[in-house]
Amino acid sequence: MTASGSVSDFDETKKISLRASIAAAAGVAAAGVTITITASSVLITATIAVPATTTPAAVQTTLSSSLGTAAAASTALGVTVVSIPNTVVAAPGAPPASLSAPV
Repeated sequence: MTASGSVSDFDETKKISLRASIAAAAGVAAAGVTITITASSVLITATIAVPATTTPAAVQTTLSSSLGTAAAASTALGVTVVSIPNTVVAAPGAPPASLSAPV
């Protein structure tokens, strides 16, 4: 997803907060979420390690419900999100489910 601001606004404390918020939105532990912040406005990519107690499809459904609009994502994550979050489930053997901005 794309957020307003600059990459420098997302220090380690903000990344930890985002990890916790995304984990809560996905219904997984924060330890299973990795945050990457890159320039492009502020492009946020979250990679979620799906626990064995659920499925990637279930996590994707939960994220779509929790972060399905820019407004909902802004409220849940505490940052101004300017694009609709896009959830993608990776194939087995590939990296875990990701939350990123559409290309």
